[in-house]
Amino acid sequence: MVEVQFVGRLDVTRQQLVVDPEGMISIPPIGTVKVGGLTLREANRRVADQARQLFRFGEITLTVATARCFEIVLSGEIERPGAIQASAVRRVHEVILAVGGITPRGSLRRVEVTRGRSTVEIDLLRFEMRGDLSQNPFVEEGMAIHVPPRGPFVTLAGAVRRPGDYEIGPRSSLRDLLDVTGGLAQNSAPTEARLTRLLPDGRKETITVDLTRALARPADVPLATGDQLFVPSLTLLQDVVEVRGAFNGTAESSRTMTAGKPTIVQRFELAHGDRVKDLVARAGGVAAFADLRLAAIDRAGDGGPRQRIPVDLHRLLVEKDETQNIMLENGDVFTVPVAEDKVYVLGEVRTPGAVDFRPDLTAREYVAIAGGPTVRARFQNATVTLPNGRSYLMAEAPPLEAGAVVTVPEVAVRWYQDYLTIASALAGLVTAYTGLYFIFNTNRR
Repeated sequence: MVEVQFVGRLDVTRQQLVVDPEGMISIPPIGTVKVGGLTLREANRRVADQARQLFRFGEITLTVATARCFEIVLSGEIERPGAIQASAVRRVHEVILAVGGITPRGSLRRVEVTRGRSTVEIDLLRFEMRGDLSQNPFVEEGMAIHVPPRGPFVTLAGAVRRPGDYEIGPRSSLRDLLDVTGGLAQNSAPTEARLTRLLPDGRKETITVDLTRALARPADVPLATGDQLFVPSLTLLQDVVEVRGAFNGTAESSRTMTAGKPTIVQRFELAHGDRVKDLVARAGGVAAFADLRLAAIDRAGDGGPRQRIPVDLHRLLVEKDETQNIMLENGDVFTVPVAEDKVYVLGEVRTPGAVDFRPDLTAREYVAIAGGPTVRARFQNATVTLPNGRSYLMAEAPPLEAGAVVTVPEVAVRWYQDYLTIASALAGLVTAYTGLYFIFNTNRR
């Protein structure tokens, strides 16, 4: 139903008219005017043109009094899909919200709108972010709206206006995505942006991208599934992490020797989302002599001392325990120590110290290699301490590992036993001197 208002020189008249099924309205005394399929502005223009043929003075306007309702169908990743009644003054986005909105699995950027035999895709993210009404049309009778599953997404991080995960648009264009999301922040360093891409073999590759050139028309950066774009701010142009210790290394690694084994020190640029496993791969993997269980990350605290975060690489790389795949931060130092290849024999043995580790030797044999127990040793109480910190009596100890410590304690003596030993020694000396005295005096006679 529409309301027609005619403003003459002396009076104003209003009347409500119904648009018939053929899209016609009858306006006395102008006559019948076809308005079906026209926008409100176009209908006003057509009615005004026809009115000028009869009236020299006067102004006629057309407004919608009551919008007609019709049925449209919503399907796909919508909270409450199905057929609903909608009026012609509502838009697609409003209708979708009325039935609960799009599910987290649904696509905002590829919503399919079907009118008759024609289907077009609209980008509701562009409407939400930029207010582009061309991507949010009015609903029409017989329209079908389908929301497909969410497509591949990319991550924007750092000095961008709206960081987050975004679905790749129909054009798979970085320029298009930045345009939709508001672009770069004012303090961004676009010449130092870093794009991390997942390669077919599962590795990640990070490249530096100068966005001022890469996005200068007609140039563009095509996006791929899982891409991560990090734009640093002017105050932080580079995030780095450092690895030290038992890694295989790369051609750029600085190499040194630790406990007779080759180790490396190397810095790597930190990509957004990098974790321990990513860094291990970039450092060439851990060396065969690495102590996987004693790796650690040294991390600077917020205004406080550095903290050490233990990382069990055996659980991560061998047992596939992803809880050890810790997210890295700028300035982290990741250290993997060299595994011990010695067994230490200490206490009451003749030559205490380090003995080369051999997996076929027992704790008793290591004591024998160290010269055996001294006379003050209490051998039956000897202990074995393994690298994990657990201690056992020698007789009950499991097979030794590199880095184990065998300790032979001293015999516990009472306080008077030392005095008896000293007295016995003095008595022996007195007896010896007395014997010598008598021998020399006898010879003189």
